[in-house]
Amino acid sequence: MTHIESDKVTINSSSVMVFEFLQDMNNILPLLPEEKVENWKGEKETCSFTIKGLAGIGMKQESVEENSKINIVSHGKNPFDFELTIFLKSLGKKTEAHLEFDANMNMMIEMMAKGPLTNLFNIMANKLQAKFH
Repeated sequence: MTHIESDKVTINSSSVMVFEFLQDMNNILPLLPEEKVENWKGEKETCSFTIKGLAGIGMKQESVEENSKINIVSHGKNPFDFELTIFLKSLGKKTEAHLEFDANMNMMIEMMAKGPLTNLFNIMANKLQAKFH
């Protein structure tokens, strides 16, 4: 099992506002590096897209804990099964957030993908932080 955690970021908004934004899977798109994403299809609880030059990805919300956690899992055809969890911690008028990713990758894929995926999740956390400035 491959485990990746993003950096923790502090967001200048309440956990309620951040949670409401993230509950719509269409709002994942602005958190992704736009130059690397194509063929985006999104709905409230599911999305799919292609990472340029790589595989197609499908995701759906599996469960939520109001204002604190959103659990997203692989959905449809993916190169491997994964779970992406977004954690939100209320700091009063601010929110601490980070992403955790767990995947069933073979060792070869993990060696090639772990660095780029770590970078991707840090970009997503930073873009989430910037969204609420």
